[in-house]
Amino acid sequence: MPNKFHVLPLSRSISVALATLVLPLPQLVHALESKAAGEIELAEVQVNSTRETKEGSEDSGYRNRTAKTGPLGKMAIRDTPYSLHVTSSELFENRSAHTVPDALKTNPTVSTLMDSSGYSSMSRVMVRGFTAADQDYRDGLVDRSFTFVPLENVERIEVLNGLSSFLYGFSALGGSVNYVSKQPTADPFVSLAAGRHGGAINYLHGDAGGPIDAEGRWSYRANVYGEDGATYIEGSKQKRSLFSGVINFKPTADTRLFADLWHQELEMKGLQTYINVNPANGIMVPSASRFKAETQYGQDWTYNKSEKTLVGLGLESRLNDTFTLRTAYRYGEMWRDYLFVGATLTDNAGHYSEKATGTTRQTEVTRSAYALLDADFHTGNIGHKLTFGYTGTSYLYTRGDDVSKALGLSSIDATVDYQNPNLVIGGTNVWYQQYYRNWVIGDRIEFNDAWSAVVGISRSGIQQKRWGSGSTLATPEYTQHANTPSYALLFKPLPNLTTYVSYMEGLVNGGSAPSTAANAYAILSPSVSKQVEIGAKTTLGRIDLTAALFQIDKVNGYTDPNDKLYKQDGREIHKGLEFTAGGKLTEHLTLIGGFTLLDAEITKAKNNPALEGKVPVNVPQRQGRLYLEYALAGVPGLTLSGGANYSGKRPVDSANLSYLEASTTYDAGLRYQTRLGAQKLTFNLNVSNLFDKAYWTYYRSGDGLSLGAPRTVSLTAKTEW
Repeated sequence: MPNKFHVLPLSRSISVALATLVLPLPQLVHALESKAAGEIELAEVQVNSTRETKEGSEDSGYRNRTAKTGPLGKMAIRDTPYSLHVTSSELFENRSAHTVPDALKTNPTVSTLMDSSGYSSMSRVMVRGFTAADQDYRDGLVDRSFTFVPLENVERIEVLNGLSSFLYGFSALGGSVNYVSKQPTADPFVSLAAGRHGGAINYLHGDAGGPIDAEGRWSYRANVYGEDGATYIEGSKQKRSLFSGVINFKPTADTRLFADLWHQELEMKGLQTYINVNPANGIMVPSASRFKAETQYGQDWTYNKSEKTLVGLGLESRLNDTFTLRTAYRYGEMWRDYLFVGATLTDNAGHYSEKATGTTRQTEVTRSAYALLDADFHTGNIGHKLTFGYTGTSYLYTRGDDVSKALGLSSIDATVDYQNPNLVIGGTNVWYQQYYRNWVIGDRIEFNDAWSAVVGISRSGIQQKRWGSGSTLATPEYTQHANTPSYALLFKPLPNLTTYVSYMEGLVNGGSAPSTAANAYAILSPSVSKQVEIGAKTTLGRIDLTAALFQIDKVNGYTDPNDKLYKQDGREIHKGLEFTAGGKLTEHLTLIGGFTLLDAEITKAKNNPALEGKVPVNVPQRQGRLYLEYALAGVPGLTLSGGANYSGKRPVDSANLSYLEASTTYDAGLRYQTRLGAQKLTFNLNVSNLFDKAYWTYYRSGDGLSLGAPRTVSLTAKTEW
């Protein structure tokens, strides 16, 4: 086995080449998807004069009619037998969201599992009580969340709730998160934005696109972003830059070739500190009101640095009236370094110990591809939209041993500054190689206007190898294959009402033991899970309504408090109800929101019967979201907004001895739009956590408690022409 490889040998040359081609072009656009549901999309374009018809726009009530359902391609959301929710860039930009948890704040089915303010800068979310973003997707290709996820080049975020193995093979139980990139547009367009967010982080963002040649066969989209400044935590700073480019070429009306690239650099100093508790020893979760979110409970010399580059190529071609070919490939290189301080409470009076931890540079090379053939045909009076093909991903990931040193004691009421211990970090000593391969065949069958079905099966395989001197505690190698079927039946009793029932099996990669477990980083065997879902989707006026009842059954993975080993024991059953609403209540009033009710418990725990009936760690039983916008009729261009965000209590240990308390936060905003000649001007003011509520945003096993952000003010000025 090779013992090293170089990351980012070609990223800078590609960046310079593409920047040289794209940056001089002076236009910019928003993407529009207006083709009929089920058609293969050869270009996403927007005509500015028909802005009110654009999916996800403010004028539409931020409603999306279509979304991409993995290999099955673009479908009308109402015709999918899954719980599928789309958040448009216009919505999260109007709310001044710069991170994934903030962008998905209006989605009532999503809760935070990991925020980018942590030592790894990764963003992950939970859906239905399970991780949904273990491996994110970008335009349908796997793009694992290794570091900060940029949103400046994202047109919309599609969240598919629940199992998705039929579509993607081995995948996260909670669902999939697909970031759809901004695409070239038919008309020239430019926007420039400047603002401040996250405390005192100043930023500039340029977005441009349009045709390159007179015939419009060549077109482009480019985004350039930079930010620098202090966060809300004392002594904390953040600096980030992003370049993103997409080029389309249409040799014929039915064929599109495309290439994309983006490169991001991130540097964070004075990282937020996680707070660990130990309920088994009587040290419980403290009230968040005892903490101040602006206080640095760790040390301001902590840091996180990372770089990431993705480059891809693709082809979409309608071969004839029956067949369409879709294929794409993306290559990614990334690395990250970090040094962080963890805090562990030593009593219930607020005293804690601090420990500094660093690691050698972690790297990852990702290759992801798909090749799919669609067939649109009839057998008698029955219509078929058949998809067959391959999706695959490979990872090569490296790390070294964590190096830690105890710093001493501190207190939440009187924090202590410690000197940087200048840890001596060793070299890389662990290599992971993972291969995911998935063959899929699926058929969307239309019997008549009322009845339809989606059926299919995937043949999925996973192969993992792990080697190096640091891998003695981990599973060194395994290979597994399995078939995962999916069946769904849809019935429309009314033209604007769709009901469905679906069954899906899911393949899940074995859980990885946290760093605090006795078998740290050990990877358990893959397992098969099952999901049943019953749902309904309708539209009343200009409001889209969805509801889904679901049950997911999976193997339970946990850290045993007795021997500290991460292991599998029993089943984890999640039953729940999701309800969402979004659109225009009136011409001036927009509503987005809903709730999730979840009943999650451990069953059949033979090795540890004490787990029976317990709620899994960090799973909220209740959560709700409400976001409102009101355009004042008496003051043209002025819009008021407000939001309420509720998260129920979450247990922090498998025995359910201690919980994060439930919390509700409120947001408010003011937006004013006007024109200066041909230019559109938008001024945006948003206040998050309006009443400065102290709360725990989540708990993550192996890390600890994360304190929610205080009241923060975001300001943006944007011009478009």
